[in-house]
Amino acid sequence: MELKNHFETSGQWLFRWRSYLPAVLLLPLIFAASNFERPWGRHDVQEFWELFCIAVTLLGLTVRVLVAGFVPGGTSGRNTKKQVADSLNTTGIYSVCRHPLYLGNFLVALGWAMFYHDGWLIAVFCMAFWLYYERIMMTEEAFLREKFGDEFRTWAAQTPAFIPQLRKWKMPELGFSVRTMIRREYLTFVGAMLVFVTLELLEHWHVEGQVALQSFWPWLLALTGMTFLAVRLLHKCTRCLAEEGR
Repeated sequence: MELKNHFETSGQWLFRWRSYLPAVLLLPLIFAASNFERPWGRHDVQEFWELFCIAVTLLGLTVRVLVAGFVPGGTSGRNTKKQVADSLNTTGIYSVCRHPLYLGNFLVALGWAMFYHDGWLIAVFCMAFWLYYERIMMTEEAFLREKFGDEFRTWAAQTPAFIPQLRKWKMPELGFSVRTMIRREYLTFVGAMLVFVTLELLEHWHVEGQVALQSFWPWLLALTGMTFLAVRLLHKCTRCLAEEGR
């Protein structure tokens, strides 16, 4: 089998499990926590670093929000069994980057990987992320190339795959939908914040021998829980987050 075909075949398998397999990348964080030391032994310095890590993750969530809020139905879905695309989206965030969801995922997870300021962990994460998602991106592009032909080739020739070129921005055809954004991304936000809370608990356990949340962490946990409960109730018990064509 040609290497290109092998990448596309393996990418199809990885695509089906892309919602679960990346969780394996979190396992090295447990090892990093067991060897963690606060900078200069100061908890306040570590907290400033933690806020920076959360900011990196929030930047990734912002990228995902731009995808979810602008795209029409039939594109950028959470489907896992097979590739689905009713139309080729080339405006908005897709005019500056061909794979913005994966860029968002990278920044979200990078914030976690940076938490214990372990350079080797960050390097391994970046390499593993690229090796994993490169195959998925190749598989998706093979599908789009076959379905949309020259339209895809023209867009791909003008748009970078992963690192955005903001000057290429084209206004989306649809307006931004807050309801769709909330419906599609609230679980991503909740999951991302719960990972941070877990990392903070591991830090206290290994440094102080106790499970504790201090400073802003109880507030972040409360905000995360209230967000989950409120949106879950709205999504399951009402139609206020539903929107036709999205």
